[in-house]
Amino acid sequence: MKLRIGFIGIGSMGISHVRQFHTKLAARSEAVAICGRNEANLRRALEVAPNARVFSDEHELIHSDLDAVCISTPNFNHVPLALETLKAGKHLFLEKPCGITRAECRLLEKAAARTDRVVMIGHELRYSPFFQKVKSLVDAGDIGRPRMVWTREFRGPFQPKSQDWIQDKRRSGGMLVDKNCHQFDLMNWWAGARPVRVAAFGANAVMRVVEAEHQVNDHATVSFGYDNGTVGSLQICLFGRDFPHEDLEMGVVGEAGSLQTRISTVDILQWKRGSGQKEPLVHHIESPAGEGWGNHLGFDEMHAAFLAAVLDGQRPLTTVADCVDGSLLAIAAEESIAHGHSVEV
Repeated sequence: MKLRIGFIGIGSMGISHVRQFHTKLAARSEAVAICGRNEANLRRALEVAPNARVFSDEHELIHSDLDAVCISTPNFNHVPLALETLKAGKHLFLEKPCGITRAECRLLEKAAARTDRVVMIGHELRYSPFFQKVKSLVDAGDIGRPRMVWTREFRGPFQPKSQDWIQDKRRSGGMLVDKNCHQFDLMNWWAGARPVRVAAFGANAVMRVVEAEHQVNDHATVSFGYDNGTVGSLQICLFGRDFPHEDLEMGVVGEAGSLQTRISTVDILQWKRGSGQKEPLVHHIESPAGEGWGNHLGFDEMHAAFLAAVLDGQRPLTTVADCVDGSLLAIAAEESIAHGHSVEV
């Protein structure tokens, strides 16, 4: 059986999803419908899936004859379209975040819990053998009980999006919601706990694309605590380094040692406390970059996981219940910056 998938939103990310499902995974899935309003993007999508039916109305696509819907629209459309998709009885592949407000996240969480359809969030990093290795080392007790998780990302600005929606916090949810829900999700996963409180500081210093009152921040520092006592931090700057010299580091510190990612070489560096190590133990992981937008680790594996969930009944790593805390933490951090005090997640 081939899963018949419709695609809403066919910008750079959406077309990457079309290519993955219709070409790389053609034995198990096909793009039968696409929905978009940009003629150039429609032509690009039809070059990949020439027999796909074209819709100009996303609601008509959702209620057409297909098995699943892939939603890659601007963030503020995610939850309304997701709820309609589930009400129509279709399986759902939904790009992150889980919502741009607390209320949206809770609505999606409840709807996903009620349905018997597969609902999978596009947090591809969990599907990469690289980040899974960090999880397995933590769970095996190699660094003892986790006490701290951290992320530091110094990079360039957001890539342009249709009508600059990503720069408008009303439509994207803010920099931390759009960009860093990925890292918050990984840190939550590694910590094996739920975030409960966050204090964040940030501002807009360089990027000024939309009206100042609606412009997303371009740098922030975030501190947060979990319900098991673990603490975490994140630093992000969108004018820190120019491509291709952008840098992302993540890590976990436990009572018996620590782990640090070195993504440029796909290595994990491990230190064991009290061992007298002069150099870290290096775990080199075979984890090729994905072929989709951004070349993110785990991108290719994520699509196969969605098909395995729908067609084979395998539980995905990124259900709404698994991932909603990453979005909620990011939303609470944006609230903390806006209001100048710590916030309950």
